[in-house]
Amino acid sequence: MGNPAMVKRKKTEKRRKKYETRLGPGAYLPKAERLEVNATVAKAEGAEKARKDKVKADRASKKAAESRAIKLGAKPAAKPADAPPADAKK
Repeated sequence: MGNPAMVKRKKTEKRRKKYETRLGPGAYLPKAERLEVNATVAKAEGAEKARKDKVKADRASKKAAESRAIKLGAKPAAKPADAPPADAKK
């Protein structure tokens, strides 16, 4: 049968999750708290976007430098043949 109070709480939580997926994080919070949550989420998204852009630029510059080195006749860096494998136990 179940506890009626728990059933009501579960339905409320389901409704809250649906609203938040549709309207964004903090949709169910009071306005002041919602604005704080949205500001922190926007700040985190901006930081992540900047990090991804930096990683993308680094990758592109490494690839360009490598291709430039290959065009000039340098061989790509290779592991020395006499080095033991990395997973070898002593």
